[in-house]
Amino acid sequence: MIAETKFTVEDFRKRIQAMTDEQLTRTGKAAAYMADPKYSADGRTVEPVFKIQLQECRAEWKRRHPKAG
Repeated sequence: MIAETKFTVEDFRKRIQAMTDEQLTRTGKAAAYMADPKYSADGRTVEPVFKIQLQECRAEWKRRHPKAG
């Protein structure tokens, strides 16, 4: 039996904050893939959780690597 866990933004943020840059990049690429409708099961709809994960990965990257200037 597969146990289903509920996604929370707070838990995801904690998880990605603990990741290395390489792990964060991999997670962000996976989220980008899953957030793209052309790769969804029906080719049109995307689960909102994937878009949220992508946004959070991008925000974490920007937090770690602010633009100088």
